[in-house]
Amino acid sequence: MLAALAQTAPVPAVERVSVSVLATTDMHGFVYAYDYFTKRPAARGLAAAATLVEQVRRETNNTLLVDCGDTIQGSPLTSVYQLDRREGRTHAPEPMMLAMSRIGYDAMVVGNHEFNFGLESLAAARAGARFPWLSANTETDGTLAAFAPYLLKTVAGVKLAVIGITTPAIPQWEKPENIRGLSWLAPVDAVARALAALDARAGVGFEDVAAAAPYPPGC
Repeated sequence: MLAALAQTAPVPAVERVSVSVLATTDMHGFVYAYDYFTKRPAARGLAAAATLVEQVRRETNNTLLVDCGDTIQGSPLTSVYQLDRREGRTHAPEPMMLAMSRIGYDAMVVGNHEFNFGLESLAAARAGARFPWLSANTETDGTLAAFAPYLLKTVAGVKLAVIGITTPAIPQWEKPENIRGLSWLAPVDAVARALAALDARAGVGFEDVAAAAPYPPGC
């Protein structure tokens, strides 16, 4: 009886979808593949990463591109930009956000170095991005607009969730005035809360979470 049922009502084949999740981290303000300190070409920067991203995108349309933070601080380019912006010599968008928006990033996780120039500079950089800044464990008292805890995106018919986690050790390193009104949850608690919110919002379970961007190590 069961054998007959199996023959007359075969189980449909499961459709497989491959998605390439691409990630960068600790870009530290380097747009070009150049080391300003040694004055030599270097294997770094968004321009070099963009070449690799474009190569993958030529091979498949099913991609997700995420940056894992420590993005707007570290190079002479971003240091000079922040000084000029603070002193009113430029109103241009933050250069890393401008380049990343052009490349087509889907999201960026907030790293500890995003706070180095203060909350006003962070907010200005964030406003220049055409993608969300993620941090499920950064709590704000209203001084800063809350970060999105996750990105939920459908790629090739598959719902993918990316949960952003920021290192909670920031208060040990950062100037108090640069993080006033902010606090950080333990990563495990923040991820659990984000997963519950995803399940309530879209029926996304554990097996549907494609990537939980790791918080930077605080270097």
